Amino acid sequence: MKTWLLFSIVSLLFFCLPLTVLFSVGSALAVAAGDETGSPEVAIIKIHKRPAQELLPQVQTILSASGRASVDIISNSVIVSDHADTIKKIRDLIRRLDVSTPQVTVTLRYHQAETRTRTLSTSSGISGPKTGLHITSGEFRRDKRLQITVSSGSTGYLVVGRNVPFTSYWMDLCSRHGYRFSWLHEYTTVGIGFEVRPLVLDNRVDLSLVPRLSFAKRRTVEFTRAQTRIMVPKNTWVQLGATNSGMDEVSAAILSAGRHNDQAMILEVMARVR
Repeated sequence: MKTWLLFSIVSLLFFCLPLTVLFSVGSALAVAAGDETGSPEVAIIKIHKRPAQELLPQVQTILSASGRASVDIISNSVIVSDHADTIKKIRDLIRRLDVSTPQVTVTLRYHQAETRTRTLSTSSGISGPKTGLHITSGEFRRDKRLQITVSSGSTGYLVVGRNVPFTSYWMDLCSRHGYRFSWLHEYTTVGIGFEVRPLVLDNRVDLSLVPRLSFAKRRTVEFTRAQTRIMVPKNTWVQLGATNSGMDEVSAAILSAGRHNDQAMILEVMARVR
């Protein structure tokens, strides 16, 4: 009886001891696997060609659950606290993003087809009911150009005219596009132009033009429903439309400064990237 009991105890220890050891080793491996990245580290990553604030939102998208990122404006750096592998990914991301932002020069060119008439005196040897010979010139184009340079993805205001008389025509135009503000009656003049936003995409520029009226005290009316958005090749003139076909009434009114004009007006645009 005693022999059988002793044999049972020895057998139980023999089989349980390896299981306990294996269980301990497996637990240690599981803990190690769950902490592959190690303890958090802190890295200060200097940004050279862009404001650090611009890159922070993209850096934050790849942080781990416990990671943190902030910006030091004075040194133009991103400060990251995270695991080593995540910091490496962030360094690679910043290396790709830390490049100069393309500058885009947007030029609007608009012109009118006109005719001129001039009278020349006839020589004394020519008889007739008229005292002069009427000569009408052919059509000619009077170009006007407006230009602005902004960073790719940023918005600028291209001014067509300042202190333009704010007549009832502008009031009616605003009303037709859903703008009815009592404060509009306070003004006698208005600034007119376009909000311009170019975005460089390879060899093309995604260009947005929004007609805008600017009043005093930084009040504006943006005709978003009259927005023109077009993909244009770099350094190439592209026709946006004409007043008698293809151009919205707000853009036509801004280009003619609110004056009635029977002559056809053509609007072209070019985007130069550097």
